[in-house]
Amino acid sequence: MVMVDMHGIDHAFTGIRDEPLYGRVKEFLRGGDRWPWVLTRLGIPDSALKGKNCPCPGCGGKDRFRFDNKDGTGSFLCSQGTGNVLAGSGWALLEHVYGWSFERALDEVARVALVDFAPKAGIGTSSSGHVHMAPSELPQAVSMPVAPGVPQVIHWQNLAEEPQRRYDYLMRVFRESIPLSQLDGTALQIVRNYWISRGMGATFRMPPHLHFHARLTDTQQQWSGPALIAWITRPCDGPNAFADRHFVGMQRIWLNPALLHGPLPAKQSKAPIEQAKKSFGIMDKGMIGSSVHLYGSEKSRVRLIGEGIETVLSWLRLQSLQGTLTESVEAHACLGTSQIKNWFAPTDKPVWLLQDNDPAGKDAAALFQKLHPDTRILAPPSSCNDFNDYLLAMIQKPSSQRSISPCVP
Repeated sequence: MVMVDMHGIDHAFTGIRDEPLYGRVKEFLRGGDRWPWVLTRLGIPDSALKGKNCPCPGCGGKDRFRFDNKDGTGSFLCSQGTGNVLAGSGWALLEHVYGWSFERALDEVARVALVDFAPKAGIGTSSSGHVHMAPSELPQAVSMPVAPGVPQVIHWQNLAEEPQRRYDYLMRVFRESIPLSQLDGTALQIVRNYWISRGMGATFRMPPHLHFHARLTDTQQQWSGPALIAWITRPCDGPNAFADRHFVGMQRIWLNPALLHGPLPAKQSKAPIEQAKKSFGIMDKGMIGSSVHLYGSEKSRVRLIGEGIETVLSWLRLQSLQGTLTESVEAHACLGTSQIKNWFAPTDKPVWLLQDNDPAGKDAAALFQKLHPDTRILAPPSSCNDFNDYLLAMIQKPSSQRSISPCVP
């Protein structure tokens, strides 16, 4: 594994320079104005790239950081508030801000600069495969798709007033709620009957990052009742994001109180209000690149993502019923098509994407695969909108459905 130290690429390693991808990225970055262009598209504020002392996008402060882009290298200086100057190129800046290894930073820079990592028509290549651009070409003129968004830097210890107020509300709900694994009595009965209603079975292993609130209030709908709480984190905040309480939001799913008396038809299992499922974020665009981490860890072999919580859980339930899951998975629910499009996918393991069959779901899956060509798309039969529909159909008609494996694209 190739690593980069805090002094930048020129002091770190050899070998990677000969790789075709690095050669194309290096050629792209030759223009003196291209590092700022790339850095802003990777979420570093434009205000930090003006060449003046300002707060550091990596460690905060008031005026400890200066971006000088010496010789077009994306270089910077940061005192870290200690007087010990940290300096380096754009690669070192990405490590300082996001904690990325060079390999990760190379993939992300290539994603916004080259996207599919291959030359396009109108861009000449040498015999070595490196891209050659005319000096007059600007990055904006390169006709390639780019991801709709990238995660912004969040200074968790120094939130602005409104994000802090919203985060405090999140933490109040967190303290008032209980992890599903710790439920007992009537609370456990309600939650268990909800999952049975959704096809998960009575022995379903409940996701560790979901909580239960016995009486959550929604003042807009004048409703108060039992609810599931799904905590939303970002892979870019690291594997300890949940443990560190780095929540960018939550999804609330109000449940039908009648579940206390037994399972209900799936469509009646949520509360009888107009919006039984609502998301809440701490800041504008703060949930870009986020998901609800359901199961698995960094050690899992495959990363599984889908639109909704029940979609992902249903697919896993289907694999359990059919014995077709042969890999350990790190499972995430992105909570909608916009988040599928914006999910900031780490590149350290294969990604399997669960596609919904409506037009929006198909479009989101197609865009994600365009940006991440190695993604494996898994879709339910065309008669079902998503994998929860398929699971419920299979349970209702087991003899006709059991031979179909949803693990096959």
